[in-house]
Amino acid sequence: MITKEEFEKAVECCTGFTVSCENCPLSEKDFKCGVYLAEYLKENEPAPAATGTSSEVVSKDTDNIQIDDSTKEQICQAYDTADKACTDILDIYEGMPACERRAFDIGEVYGKICSTRDKLENMRGAN
Repeated sequence: MITKEEFEKAVECCTGFTVSCENCPLSEKDFKCGVYLAEYLKENEPAPAATGTSSEVVSKDTDNIQIDDSTKEQICQAYDTADKACTDILDIYEGMPACERRAFDIGEVYGKICSTRDKLENMRGAN
């Protein structure tokens, strides 16, 4: 368990403008900081109140899920935003010269390599 002061300092380190583990009180601990932060929140924060504002499952039958109108509207808005962003990116990509497309594709591959490396490192850290 960590103290309130350690928790606050760790959150400050993780969410600052320049994220740095250098002065984090959790950097010398045995586990990754997320373990300690989650444990602290679990032990010290009250559970969220049941307000009935979320989508409710009527039964365990997943064919019978009821979603209220505001949730449907939020889903539709998120879809419309994502669809527009994808359309804009494709328009930009299709207007690029061949050399810029290759550079873009290399950047995409590099991003996937970094993401995969991070996932592997996280898996190795979990063992």
